[in-house]
Order: sequence, then structure tokens, then C-alpha cells
Amino acid sequence: MNNTLDFAAHPRNWRNFRLVYPVIARRSRGLSVGVNLNPDRVCNYDCIYCEVNRRDFRPSKGYIPLPPKGLPRPQVNLAEVKSELITLLGMVKSGAIWQEPEFASTPAHLQRLNDIAFSGDGEPTTYPHFSEAIQAAIEARAEVGFELDEVKLVLITNATRFHRPNVQEGLAKLLANNGEIWAKLDAGTAEYFRLIDKTAIKYEQILENLLTAATNFPINIQTCMLRVQGEVPSEQEIAAYCGRLNDILARGGKLNKIQLYTVARPPAQTYATSLTDTELTTIAQTIHNTTGLEVETFGGNVGIGDGKKDEG
Repeated sequence: MNNTLDFAAHPRNWRNFRLVYPVIARRSRGLSVGVNLNPDRVCNYDCIYCEVNRRDFRPSKGYIPLPPKGLPRPQVNLAEVKSELITLLGMVKSGAIWQEPEFASTPAHLQRLNDIAFSGDGEPTTYPHFSEAIQAAIEARAEVGFELDEVKLVLITNATRFHRPNVQEGLAKLLANNGEIWAKLDAGTAEYFRLIDKTAIKYEQILENLLTAATNFPINIQTCMLRVQGEVPSEQEIAAYCGRLNDILARGGKLNKIQLYTVARPPAQTYATSLTDTELTTIAQTIHNTTGLEVETFGGNVGIGDGKKDEG
């Protein structure tokens, strides 16, 4: 058994937990406690860089199989989510988490709890009781004894359902309780959007949802840029992407920063591979110069090599 924590791995199952999991996350720069509201692996995107194989229906711990066609999806039990959160947060509060084999080698500067993150195996806002799930996390955080400003809540989302009343209620609750929205925008054009995110949802709907959210709340934009069949994003695509950001800003949207990352874990689609650190940094500089926004970069090394070695 390998007891060394792989910082590039985000396993959704840990010990006897089914719906809550601890990871050392690149973007959190510390421990993130994930909440998986989609153990059935259902998502309204099918991003080519996602490590979740939505065509693999073999059962695993926590996995909820889909019912026969025509029957409603099974839903996670919020009492179970809250109970698991209380137990895992208690391990963090006591320091016991850092004695666990996978986390014992965590560098001192990463031995901090940054957030409770709604992410998991699909789009968390597709969960019909999303607002209630946010409330469960708020209550669990308080019951363990963490102050509101000690541990933030994070929603990692593709922004497809921001227009739904239950989601809007949850977003308001999240932001009122030391929360952040990390919303996905992977493309500057509809064509590239369909190539990368593979969804029937219209690109224009995503742009409108992002603008609406950013008008009401400050949000982070998270963007994955990568090689597709060996090809990097074109200059025209990057320029179009910057144009989308500038349009949100010009129309009154509040964007905190851009979280620019590349493939860090082997995806289900093997033709999706990482950009080099130099390529990612160059794109980040273009985004900053064009929009004035702060850009954080998070690299990866999936498929780098064979003539694609980073020289930077």
C-alpha cells in the first residue's frame, strides 16, 4: 500500500466516508474538504479533460448507480453529508488528519484547512436540494467549532444552473457565509466551448449566467487550457476569451481573479494533455495585459514530453 499522498490526485473516496473527502488542492494551497453531491457521476458537461469516466459504470464505494430510464435519479442524503462533514472537520480541528498516513508527509505550509468545497463527480448545482446542502455545510462548520472566517465555503461550478431559484438561494447563502464562487469558462467561442466541454447547453446561456452572477456577487473565473490532439489554443481563441471577460467587466460584472490551470490528472479522454508551464504563463500574461485582472496559474504534466518538454 502506498501511503504517500499524491498532491495531483483527488480521490473522492477516503476511509469509510462516502460523500465527503479530504484533498490537498492546488487552487486551495492547503487542505480542501470536498462534498460530492453527484456520486452517480451525472454531469451536464462532459469535459474532455475531466478525470471522471462517465462511461465506466462499475460500482465503487459511494457510487450510486443510475436507475432504469424514466425513473428519477437517486439523491444523496443530506443528513449523511452533514454527519460526514462533522466527523472529518473534527479530525482537522484536532489535528488528527495530519497523523493519517496519506497526510503525514504534507509540508507544514500546506497543513491548513482552506475550504469546504462543493465539487465531486458532477455539477453540484444539479442536486435539487442545493441550497439545503449549503446550509448543512454552514451548520457542520459551526458545530465543529470553526469560526465563519476560519474556513470558507467554495462552489466549483460550470454556471449552467445559476438561473434556477434554488441555486440562486444557495448562492446568496454561500456568499453571506464566507463563500466563494469559482465558475468555469473554458472558451472564448461557441465552437471551442463545444469541443472542450461537450454539452448541449448553449454557450450564450453560460455567458448570461456568468454575467448575472458577477453582477450580484464577486466571482472567480476558473479556466482549463490544454492541448487537444496536440494542438494548443489558438491566438484567436485566447483573444476571444479575453473579450468575453472584458464584456462581463464592461457590463458591471465583478471578477475577483482568473484561476488558469491545465490538465493535472489523467483524463478519461487521453487526447487531452497539459500545456507546459511556459505556455500557461504566456497565456496568463496575455489575459492580464488585456483585461487587467489578476491571473493565478496552476500547472500539470499530463502528456508533457516527447518533444513537448517545457524549456521555461
